[in-house]
Amino acid sequence: MNVNVSMFRQEVSRVRLSKAAFDELLSTKTIPEPYSHANRFDARPAYIDPVHSQVLSAELRNIRNMIDHEAHVLILDGFKTDDLADFKSLIWTFGSLLGKPMVQNHLGHKVIEVYDRGGKSIEDGARYHQTRQGAYVHNDGVSDPLPIDYLILACGQKALLGGESILINASAVYAELMEFPDVLEELKCDFYFENRGMAIEEQLFRAPILSFSKEGIPLIRYFRVYIESAHLKAGVPLTSGQIQALDFLDTVLDQSSVQHRVLLEPGQVLISADNKFLHTRTHFIDINAPSEEIDDATPLKDLNRYMLRMWLRKQ
Repeated sequence: MNVNVSMFRQEVSRVRLSKAAFDELLSTKTIPEPYSHANRFDARPAYIDPVHSQVLSAELRNIRNMIDHEAHVLILDGFKTDDLADFKSLIWTFGSLLGKPMVQNHLGHKVIEVYDRGGKSIEDGARYHQTRQGAYVHNDGVSDPLPIDYLILACGQKALLGGESILINASAVYAELMEFPDVLEELKCDFYFENRGMAIEEQLFRAPILSFSKEGIPLIRYFRVYIESAHLKAGVPLTSGQIQALDFLDTVLDQSSVQHRVLLEPGQVLISADNKFLHTRTHFIDINAPSEEIDDATPLKDLNRYMLRMWLRKQ
């Protein structure tokens, strides 16, 4: 069966909050959470009163509808600022109004700073956001047994060279694989995954790579390096059938026909339905040497490639 995948490669929608909605966002208050890391900027979730923030509430509903039922991915403009602390606060506030922020590591952080630390590689146990490596197509929710609804990636600074985001619609991948029913059946079976970085003692869990929403939309959970690592830790080698299925999947993911590239500019926010859109980035080179930690007093214009990442579930 031949399926034209060009229908899945539409331009990524670009939207911007209205001035009235952005003003309401800037006036939003945060609420301290008990038993949280009070010194962290992501310890105080934002709250809006729909009665007094009607414009912002309506535009947030529109964004959710676009992600849930239309394009499944969009770029939100208008978040550029020179101050790092302000950028963190702005993205955190917006994200915590769009959905319920999820913990992303064993330290309880709900916002992750994405930049090259200059340490070990993914193959040696680092998480993707700690490196400048590219070419690993994945979803962010592979480390959590429960899928995430919305992925936010906000650009504070771009790299000197490289660092393009590569977006891949899971429906386009499924359409390409429909000619190989044996591969699809293998991908619907359980594989081992690891919750890398999510707990002090890593846990393994089993889940299929390919599943479907209640509306029949293809959903993919994938990060091959993590899967291979999890199978090694479980002492359960991948079968020849599983390896062949992963090779087929990787080959499809590598085709330009299913890929859409975007170079995020400072102040742009990428929002996607994580299990309906896979992504990766190209390898990048920074202007400065990597740093393990970044001081909030550093101007954004002086940073290497710097992103903020949030995982959200629907409220």
